[in-house]
Amino acid sequence: MVLFCLILGTAGAFVGYRVFKSLFEEQYESITRQIAYTALSYIDADRLAGWAGGDAADESWNESNGKLNTLTSTAELAYIYVTVPDADFTKRTYIFDTVNPKVESTVIPFGHVSSLEKYDGEYIDRIKQVMLEGKPCIRFVYNGDEGHVTTSVPVIDSGGKVVGILGIVKPMSEIRSFKTRYLRTTLATAGIITLVLGGIYILVLLFVLIRPLVTITKETSQFASHQGILSGALQRIGGNNELSTLARSVETMAVDMRDYIDRLTKTTAEKERISAELDVAKQIQANMLPRIFPPCEDPPEIELFASMIPAKEVGGDFYDFYMVDDDHFALLVGDVSGKGVPAAMFMVIAKTLLKNLGRHGNSPAEVFRRVNNQLCEGNDAGLFVTCWMGVLSLSTGELVFANAGHPLPIAVRGGRVSFVKEKPDLVLAAIRDTEYTDYKVTLNQGDRLFVYSDGVTESTDKENRLFGEERLVGLFSNDMEGTPQEDLERVKNVLDVFAKDVPQFDDVTMLEMLVKERRK
Repeated sequence: MVLFCLILGTAGAFVGYRVFKSLFEEQYESITRQIAYTALSYIDADRLAGWAGGDAADESWNESNGKLNTLTSTAELAYIYVTVPDADFTKRTYIFDTVNPKVESTVIPFGHVSSLEKYDGEYIDRIKQVMLEGKPCIRFVYNGDEGHVTTSVPVIDSGGKVVGILGIVKPMSEIRSFKTRYLRTTLATAGIITLVLGGIYILVLLFVLIRPLVTITKETSQFASHQGILSGALQRIGGNNELSTLARSVETMAVDMRDYIDRLTKTTAEKERISAELDVAKQIQANMLPRIFPPCEDPPEIELFASMIPAKEVGGDFYDFYMVDDDHFALLVGDVSGKGVPAAMFMVIAKTLLKNLGRHGNSPAEVFRRVNNQLCEGNDAGLFVTCWMGVLSLSTGELVFANAGHPLPIAVRGGRVSFVKEKPDLVLAAIRDTEYTDYKVTLNQGDRLFVYSDGVTESTDKENRLFGEERLVGLFSNDMEGTPQEDLERVKNVLDVFAKDVPQFDDVTMLEMLVKERRK
């Protein structure tokens, strides 16, 4: 409490001093600015350039100098000076320098040229501000218990040109006495307040806080050591304050604790049941995706491998491949928006519809058109699917494909790595009656096709940087000549190294097909 009062008193003194100092400086600024403009009225600005250029002091100069001397004395200034800096601001010529003998004894003579190179950049900038911009400059200087204010204003001739600088320096003699009175008053007040509040605080602690707290502490120990059974001492704490509320809360807690333990036991059992069901759902989803490579119907003309790693217990990504007829092989990769169980359920529907329509020999674009209309029916959850689907002719190597908002696949053809750059159409389950486009590309012996979900390129590291398409293309440009399974394992290892300890955010699905030969 004492420390708090001291800090509060010190903070109040500091803030008060800063406020008063600001008002103090505003007053001095106003006074010195008025004096500066009064001094300007005593000077013939049109003669200033001539005096700086070598003209001798004349009657006009003597008259102005006398008025400035009088103003310096009556206004209790330290001195008034008028100077003309050169164009490079390396030196200045003194035209007037009136000094208050109570403050300063040295007077700089008329026409004296003084170097500016010994001053710092801030000082030169203030001179430039007055000469080049025609703006007054105010500067406060504090030296311990003393200080002064310097006000510099532009001297403007009848043609509106700034021809020199008039500066006045006024001591701030009230600073020392003000600071002493202020500190004494503040410290004395803070000390008295500290003593009074400290005494009251001790009494409050003893009779209002400490005794009830001791009782509550003993009862909570009783509560912990006797399985929620209290001795009844809390009932003696009356009143309508925080401690009485705490006492009632402890009593209520003792009653609620047993109910909570019962509910916790039931909740734990329910969570274990849900976890077991999710494990079953994960296994069911995994069983829906082809897992035998090569499959029993895999033609010898191609080699293929695929994998799907969900971010949660179940995911929304999927892949599929199958023979449409004796000469056509279909493959696809899809990604349902969202995560978890809703995405997994939507994935099952989408995958089933795509395969059912694909087996009837429809082109990828026609399959997407029909599946899109069916998915739009009753899609109240607003889910959608990105999907890439291709049908390869084993005899000609022609690949007919369509893209419903899916990342562009990577093709390795003739040793060159590139994206299969065709403009994707709209995602599935977004808008009914959307039309999709079939594109064609020819794959020759030794060519590869890599199809993936955005979980690959959007993997992030601890600095939240994306793995990106450039790194993925770089992998295939750097001797990716193994089997499709080896290529996918290499990509997964690189992703793991890139992400390190960052948890997987999205499902990661990859499929690679290698064309080994053409069917004869």
